[in-house]
Amino acid sequence: MRRRLAVVAIVGLFSFLSAGCSPTSSAPRVELEQKAAAIDSATQDLLEALDVAGLHESSARGVVDVCQSEPAPGVSYRAGIGVKVGDDPVAGFDALVKQLDATGWQPTDAYRDVEIDPGAPAGRFTRDDITLDIKTGGAVVGGESQGADEMALGITIADDCVRVPDGGYVTEVKDLEKDILPRE
Repeated sequence: MRRRLAVVAIVGLFSFLSAGCSPTSSAPRVELEQKAAAIDSATQDLLEALDVAGLHESSARGVVDVCQSEPAPGVSYRAGIGVKVGDDPVAGFDALVKQLDATGWQPTDAYRDVEIDPGAPAGRFTRDDITLDIKTGGAVVGGESQGADEMALGITIADDCVRVPDGGYVTEVKDLEKDILPRE
């Protein structure tokens, strides 16, 4: 349960990545389903990469968010993966980066100029129109460090915000939220 909450929190953390919405879609559910399918497929690729990297304890979840408020409401779909990396997050991060490189993910310079704790690496990668943000080291909540042995992955798609007819539309697409399982 704690990992699922962490995954949902991770997904929320990456919600700031949304840009503006496109014009109101004539078929917003279809458009959102297409974006969800692309994100789910990329997430399954990442679950495979984590497994090959020796990081077997992971869980993934896709969620629907409101990405813009009135007068131009929108919905988006994004995914998050939480994975145990143990006592050495650097080794887990490095093993994953090696697999990302082998599967076509390109690093960006998003974190190049940021002073980062070398014991808690982070990075941003892209492949096609999918963006992957990785953070290790957990967070400090109420003065206590939590999740220091975990890595958080946030998966988004370019132009993720689908403009919808009204602000209550998010309830019509909440059924798209799900746990994302590895391919069989």
